[in-house]
Amino acid sequence: MRMRKNGFSLLEVMVSMLIAGLALLGLAATQLKSLQFANNSFDYTISLIQGQNAIERLWVRLCDVQTNNIDVTSDAFMAQLKPAQSIAYRYDLKKIAVNKSNKNDMTFTVSWVDKRTIQSGETHYDIADQVSLNTSYIQLYIPATPSTPVNGCTVL
Repeated sequence: MRMRKNGFSLLEVMVSMLIAGLALLGLAATQLKSLQFANNSFDYTISLIQGQNAIERLWVRLCDVQTNNIDVTSDAFMAQLKPAQSIAYRYDLKKIAVNKSNKNDMTFTVSWVDKRTIQSGETHYDIADQVSLNTSYIQLYIPATPSTPVNGCTVL
């Protein structure tokens, strides 16, 4: 009498383990890329917040800027718009681009470098990770009254 074999052979088990292992490695690589791009989205969000903060910091000094013709692209003025040193090392607020025909129209650009998205084998990084925010400030009406300080801006 011949006995019937139940179960799988060692070769079948090894082949199925190899296929399962390759599939899991592929899933792990996909998950790693997904995490890299999620972190890049986080950088994008932080850059948007930093750009919006710079717009609001300029808004506070808008009267002074408009009445005294302050150069908003100067290094001294840009230092007032930049964030705390803790995030300034990774996110760079570029010089403000002022529209030549209307000085109240400006573009704020924040950039960052995500070196993890460099393709293997490449030595340089040529993807522009940056956010540009366009803003238009209103022209403030400065009344000529005795309550107006020397520079033309009323202190609240």
